[in-house]
Amino acid sequence: MNNELRKQVGSILSEVLNTTLSSDENPKRKEMPNWDSLKHMELILRLEEELNVRFSIKEVAAITSLDDLVEIIEVKS
Repeated sequence: MNNELRKQVGSILSEVLNTTLSSDENPKRKEMPNWDSLKHMELILRLEEELNVRFSIKEVAAITSLDDLVEIIEVKS
């Protein structure tokens, strides 16, 4: 897994969720009450804009953690 990409995605996730994450943390949607459907879409839009990627509806629905995000973006890069 690309550590630089993981840091970048983690930083965007932290900003969107207004929280602090440690560099080795892998937050999961179900464990974070503030990662609701609205914040999920805000996160997807920010990632698409800042990293110049596009997610399919299937990918958006499958994302459950930071690691999921990084893996999907790595495949697209």
